Amino acid sequence: MKLQQLRYCLEVYKQKLNVSEAAEVLFTSQPGISKQIRLLEEEIGVPIFVRQGKRLTGVTQAGEMVLAIADRILRDAQNIKKIGDDFAQKDTGTLTIASILTWSQNAFSPIFVDFCQEFPNCSVSLKTCTSQTVIDLLEKDEADIGISCGNPENWENVHYFPFTHLKPHLIVRKNHPLAHKETIHWSDFLQYPLLLESVLTDDDQFFLQNFVEYGLEKPEILLTSSDLNTIFSLVAQKMGIGVVVSDVSDGHPEIISKDLSHLVKPIPLYLVLKNNYYLQNYAYHFMEKIAPQFNAGDLKKLLYQPIVEDYSI
Repeated sequence: MKLQQLRYCLEVYKQKLNVSEAAEVLFTSQPGISKQIRLLEEEIGVPIFVRQGKRLTGVTQAGEMVLAIADRILRDAQNIKKIGDDFAQKDTGTLTIASILTWSQNAFSPIFVDFCQEFPNCSVSLKTCTSQTVIDLLEKDEADIGISCGNPENWENVHYFPFTHLKPHLIVRKNHPLAHKETIHWSDFLQYPLLLESVLTDDDQFFLQNFVEYGLEKPEILLTSSDLNTIFSLVAQKMGIGVVVSDVSDGHPEIISKDLSHLVKPIPLYLVLKNNYYLQNYAYHFMEKIAPQFNAGDLKKLLYQPIVEDYSI
């Protein structure tokens, strides 16, 4: 039995039983993959895949168990290499963080500066993306740490830890009619074009669903953007009113910010980590800088628990 054979089987499964696509991903030939899978099946004495002629049409019951174990074996093999690198090249490497733009543009810089001073031989790769893409990158082992919001019930094979909240704010020009209104109501949003920060629509359009719940028509959405500067600029140019999750009106003297906590609950922001994924020592130091309640020992106990995955087709 070879790790390569297990890798071939897993990739075929990930490519929905398409051997050609698996071969393309693994930079090898289709016949080579088919041969190695056959050799593995002969060695263990049971078929892993269901076949119809030369086509793979499903996964056998035994195959489900084999694939689940194969995934853990390959993941642990990768972790072993990381452990070696961690001890051989202490505090040297690249930490990859996948984050929604809202957090990265507001909180990342001071943490990054402090981290670089403590770990000068480490580099950081920051990938800004949507909430769901953060989870996807962790699942593909293309990120070490995730910062995301959204609905954790939809996330698989990860651990998530809330550490702060995003508070929605209305931003308008100082001479705008809503600027002097004591209490903002949902109906007020229907009177002006809306400029929304993307995070407000990432999680199943939850911001817009409030209008439906109150029996109101959905407002006119002029722009959805993760770029706060663009939203502030357009509000300043009288293009509409903005709703953002960060009170960053400082530096925009012509604009004021109004808290919307009475209408929209604060949005939890989560630290997200992939289960059974080895993190170098410096990664835990970075997380402690994000929030001091992240204890390295407690996180390691959670990360390396056995996992149960469903490989049925």
